[in-house]
Order: sequence, then structure tokens, then C-alpha cells
Amino acid sequence: MKYSTFVLAGVVLFTAVCVTSAQWRFAPARRMPAAVQDVKEAVETVKENAAAAADVKTAVKDEIKKVVKAEEAAPAETPAETKPEAKPEPAFPGTNDQWKDSLDADWAAKEAAAHKVPEHFNNRSVLRGDQREGHAYGRYTEADLRLWEAETTRLVMEGSRIFHSAELLGSTNGVSCDMCHPDGEGTHAETYPKYQVQLGRAALLRDMMNWCLQNPCRAEPMSGDDPRMRAMEAYIQATASGKPMKYGKH
Repeated sequence: MKYSTFVLAGVVLFTAVCVTSAQWRFAPARRMPAAVQDVKEAVETVKENAAAAADVKTAVKDEIKKVVKAEEAAPAETPAETKPEAKPEPAFPGTNDQWKDSLDADWAAKEAAAHKVPEHFNNRSVLRGDQREGHAYGRYTEADLRLWEAETTRLVMEGSRIFHSAELLGSTNGVSCDMCHPDGEGTHAETYPKYQVQLGRAALLRDMMNWCLQNPCRAEPMSGDDPRMRAMEAYIQATASGKPMKYGKH
């Protein structure tokens, strides 16, 4: 009886071991279908992403082609024409046209009202002379007289304007000629040429003018061709109108 019990127990134990072993053996096979599904889904996802990337790449290529075609079709830009740099107009051109653009129409009259300047000489007597045909220097008209007076007066008034302006003189200390010579007085234009102690030599009026520019005014000297020099010299000589010429007088 005991022997039968032991045999039965052994059979039961053996059966249990076999069943357990079979479960472990076939467990992976039962889990396999789920794992395969996961792999398939992953593969599909990769394929979808790859397809989307291909679409984007194609779209980019198409856009690039459109841009290239548009650039090829567009007319070539003509380089902007380089104009030569305009040279600044001289402040005082020294021609009969110098008054046209820089000042208003009444500037000469305003200057004459602001500073005392002798009147222009009356040249009407030239109209009462020999006016016959072929007379090179005698066939003058009223228009000629007006032109002479207008241009000469404007030159003198321009000189007055510069004479009274430290800025136009180029003064570095704010001094202008009129501070020593109000309305051009005391310049003694009628006494030149004469020996000037300051220069140590005989001088023309413009030589003394340059000495004044360099010393009281602390400005650069002006050349004889400088329109400012010509205008100021005309103004100073105009202020000596009516005075007898006495060159060399001190």
C-alpha cells in the first residue's frame, strides 16, 4: 500500500513537472503574434515618415526651380549710371552772372541802405557825343548805361557785403573790416600805391588789405584773382569817390 502511494505521488509529481515545462516551452510562441504586430506598425510608421520627407524634398525642389526660372525670365538690372561728383560753385564766381542765384533780387538795394556807399557816376554825357555809324566806342544807348551802372554797383555792393562780414572774410576771431573802418572810412584808397611801414615796402591797396586780413582778422590772405578781393577792392575804391588821387601820401 505504501509502495502504491509512493508510485502515485511520483506519477503526480512527474506530470506536474511536464506540464510546467510545456508551459515555459510554448510561452514565447504564444507572445510572438503581439511582437510581430508591433514591428509591423513600426515599419509602417517609418515608411510614412519617409514618404512625407520625400514629399517635402520634392516640394523644395519645385520651389527652387520656380525661383530659378523667375530670375532667368526677369530683365537684367542695368547698373545705375554713376554721375560725376558735382563740384561746388565758388562763393563768388566773379562774373556778371554771380548775382543770379545766390541772393534775392533786392540784395544790392538792401546793402546800400545798410551801409553808406557813394552813388555811381552819371555817364549820360556819352550819349551826347559822336554817335555816327562805325564809331567803335561811341555808339552807346540808354541800355548800355543801365548795364554799366547795374554791374558796377553790384560789384561794389558785393564788396560791401564781404567787408562787413567776418564769416565771408574767413575771419577766425570774429573781426571784420568795418570794425576798424566803418562804412569803409579811413582806408585812404586814393593814396595808393605808397610805402607801408607794416610791410617794409611800397604796396598796392590789395597788399595792405591782405595785411589786415592776416593780422586783425586772423584770416587767410586772398589772391589778386580772388573774386572777394576784387569786390572788396572795388568797394574801398568806391568809398574814396570824389577824393583827389594823391599816391604816396601818408
